[in-house]
Amino acid sequence: MFRLSFDKSGCLDRLTVDGVGFAETGKARLFTLQFRDFAGNPLRFSRADFRECRVEERDGNWQLTFSGTRMLPQLTVHVSIKCTDMESRWFLEVDNDRDELAVEWVSFPELPLRCGQESRFLLPYAEGTLVSDLVLRQNESYFPCREAAYPLTGVSSFYPGPAAMQFEAVYDDTGCGLYFGVEDNSFAPKTIDFMPDGEHGFYPFIQHFTGGRKKIAYATVIRGFHGQWQDAANIYREFLEKSQILPEKLEKRAPAWLMDAPVVLAYPVKGYGIDHGDMSLNEYYPYDRALPVMEKYREMWKNPVMALLIHWEGTAPWAPPYVWPPVGGTELLKSFIDRMHENGDRVGLYCSGIGWTQQSMIKRSYDCRKEFEEKELIKEVCKGPHGEAFALVCNGPTSQRIGYELCPSRTFTVETVCSQISFAAAGEVDYLQYFDQNQGCTSPLCYAEDHGHGNLPDHRQSQAMQKLLDRAHESAGKMVLGCENAAAEPYMQVCAFNDLRSHLAWGAAGKPVPLYPYLYHEYVAGFSGNGVCLHAWIDFAATPFFLQWTVAWNFVNGNLLSLVLKNDGKIHWHWGLRWEVPEPEQKSVQTLTGNLCAWRQGAAKAALSRGKMLKAPPVICAEKEVVGTDGRRTRLPAVESALWQIDGREELILVNYSASEEMAEVLFDRVRDMELCTGEKSMEFTADRLKTAVPPLNAVLVRLK
Repeated sequence: MFRLSFDKSGCLDRLTVDGVGFAETGKARLFTLQFRDFAGNPLRFSRADFRECRVEERDGNWQLTFSGTRMLPQLTVHVSIKCTDMESRWFLEVDNDRDELAVEWVSFPELPLRCGQESRFLLPYAEGTLVSDLVLRQNESYFPCREAAYPLTGVSSFYPGPAAMQFEAVYDDTGCGLYFGVEDNSFAPKTIDFMPDGEHGFYPFIQHFTGGRKKIAYATVIRGFHGQWQDAANIYREFLEKSQILPEKLEKRAPAWLMDAPVVLAYPVKGYGIDHGDMSLNEYYPYDRALPVMEKYREMWKNPVMALLIHWEGTAPWAPPYVWPPVGGTELLKSFIDRMHENGDRVGLYCSGIGWTQQSMIKRSYDCRKEFEEKELIKEVCKGPHGEAFALVCNGPTSQRIGYELCPSRTFTVETVCSQISFAAAGEVDYLQYFDQNQGCTSPLCYAEDHGHGNLPDHRQSQAMQKLLDRAHESAGKMVLGCENAAAEPYMQVCAFNDLRSHLAWGAAGKPVPLYPYLYHEYVAGFSGNGVCLHAWIDFAATPFFLQWTVAWNFVNGNLLSLVLKNDGKIHWHWGLRWEVPEPEQKSVQTLTGNLCAWRQGAAKAALSRGKMLKAPPVICAEKEVVGTDGRRTRLPAVESALWQIDGREELILVNYSASEEMAEVLFDRVRDMELCTGEKSMEFTADRLKTAVPPLNAVLVRLK
């Protein structure tokens, strides 16, 4: 039973789920409003600025009317809450007769809540992040909760972008929790996060950009649930299945090579593992010199591979929007692509999104300032509230470039992007990650009055990116497009294969959970990513198995595998790490990858290529510890597991990423008929639990009947 009440002053008095209380009473917190005047100046009000409140309740539904601010006496805020025994639906509308002030965004509902014993916070950031200490995250992590503002950072819980879905949740060790979901089919920009509030309190921070409108045009749903993060995700899955958000299933629109799951091998053709310093052509140039390495791994794993090239641009690395021609010319790259295709392999290219580069900080001779001035391209870039223009993502004198972000609403942006994409398509490139640096394929915030999307951000900016993607898809032909991070909901249709960034959860003082594949695996694919910046958060010397765990975790959760190469074809920890840094132990990660490829091409292919993820039964096994560079220790199971539904049956996959055998005991909720497949033999059982050995660097599969 879900119960909610307010006191006479409009403060939250009670919020319970089956008698378990969550409210931290006596706090005048419920919303924050930010206005912009016609000159772009902000004006902000919080619930505490309103001296008067009228509280009405009828049949469990609530109407709260706030008024009496000193600065704007005529300002009134109306909050309505519709309640049932299961949930509450929240709405807010602003009454303000000052035409010179427009509502830019509203943070709502900011409910003052208290942390329970061992609270866990599920964030939509980085494809699913589980945080246990909000104060630690806010004060000491790389990625604290922050409001979205111009220009975007690219590493926040901004939707649609680095946050791919519109919900979050909190639960404690009792299994009782709260779900916070936004039912917005228009994909308006918003932040979805949690903010600490004192030592033991917190509140949901859901920042809705309204585009100047005086109300939030959709419901925010708060519902109680029992269980863990998957149970909260099931609530959101219900919303997805009723909405028009999901694209056509991937198996109906993906090329055959994508469903065959090549292992992605990412490496640069210039430089030695990082984005600065010596950018000399390296041992992987000319491109054909990488063929023996590709052949080595294809034969070792009996699996196709994809060469995903970094620093290949003939312009400058990470210098959007121009990427073509490739260094050495089109024919040189085309020769490599042809050879790869003859071997049954694929070629992809990293790009760098819809930014504009004035000057590259990697290749200083690359300078587009003259073109910018002659074509008056300042008209095409995203502007801030005061008409200012600058960017943060990979931008600045110590970063990759100095420049701006192009607005996706502008014809110049669309035509430039499509021309670059069509060049790559003509060269028979298989995969183009053009929207790298547009994390989740984010549309940058833009306040320009003459761009056709309104002068305050709202759903029209997301729609502009969708229209750009539709044009890009036409230009791509058979070539698959993708972005950095998993593609957010409105962009999945076109960005069908993406460079996942689940590892960023470690930088948010949390750990990754497979929320994205849990919800969307049937509709969009991703590869395990290049792991950039991991050395800032993970102590590899103290966690030598980390790369093996990454491979196992991504495999069992349905993601295609990817590895980063350094010199001599050796597998490195991740991208952004100098080649001179010692690589991980090679044999174990190579053996694990090969064994998992055999499963992906064999008994587990159907589930991992087109299955639907379900909540897995508990698995009892040993644990390992990931050690952070800050000394924080995180426990992980020695056997990773995932449950898949495919063709009317269920399949449980267990993966051991260690070089020694591990025991695992699976606890089912009832007696089940099952078949245990080890790769060499199968055995049938009928039981409510299964205890099995999982071979080193390998997997077992349990078919449930």
